[in-house]
Amino acid sequence: MYAYIKGKISEINPTNIVVDNNGIGYEIVVANPYEYQLEEEKQIFISQQVREDSNTLYGFSTKEQKKVFLLLLKVKGVGPKSALAILAGATSEEIISAIEKQDAVYLTKFPGIGKKSAQQIIPVSYTHLRAHETVLDLV
Repeated sequence: MYAYIKGKISEINPTNIVVDNNGIGYEIVVANPYEYQLEEEKQIFISQQVREDSNTLYGFSTKEQKKVFLLLLKVKGVGPKSALAILAGATSEEIISAIEKQDAVYLTKFPGIGKKSAQQIIPVSYTHLRAHETVLDLV
């Protein structure tokens, strides 16, 4: 498991970035690839998701984003793509606030999140948030 990868951004693509670390290019799927700059030295927090047919690195500019991503993955029916879509459209604080306020309408504004998914996100995520004092304790 990786915690983060530090290196230079060598490529920016519509769904991912490539981070060069000591001559190895790590392809990392991110919510907003264009927030990064080519040749910028950056630390990217990583979540590795292994599936039957893929082994994918998902990257985040902050630990908080990574923790919200992992929180969203605990919800049945919310996969990495949906979780990234949510993170692409709001800050970690806005997402946590919507969950704490149990605002399903807010969550439906994100691509791939309908009323049913939003209603599933709130109780599962709210329970995890209540079990931990802050989002920083989630991982």
